[in-house]
Amino acid sequence: MRNFGKFFFVVALLVALPLTLAQKSNNGVPAYNVAQEQTFSGVIKEIKDYQCPVTGTVGSHIAIAAGSDILEVHLAPSTFLKQYDIVLKPGDKVTVTGIKFEFNGKPSVLARTVSSGQSTFSFRDQKGRPEW
Repeated sequence: MRNFGKFFFVVALLVALPLTLAQKSNNGVPAYNVAQEQTFSGVIKEIKDYQCPVTGTVGSHIAIAAGSDILEVHLAPSTFLKQYDIVLKPGDKVTVTGIKFEFNGKPSVLARTVSSGQSTFSFRDQKGRPEW
């Protein structure tokens, strides 16, 4: 019976460990936590699509000048933006709601929403889960 208790503990640990690790970072990218949300305003300087560690696909990104910082904003897979005709351009003034983190030594943001003009684009739901 004593060994059964140890066995049960080891099985429980093996089940819990992946769940705990899933809350940690993925390639240096933190799990989205709505309690850490901030709002950033700036002007789009650049738009880039590249293989992204956040989405695991070719993702769309905008670089915005926000005060003295240039923030790399991770939006969503490029196909998501195309599917919903989301168009952002250099020079657009935007307001980004998301969580700030450092990635590859640069200030970055995981975006939940981006507002430009009269439009607000949602990339994550109210709990921070991806909408793609």
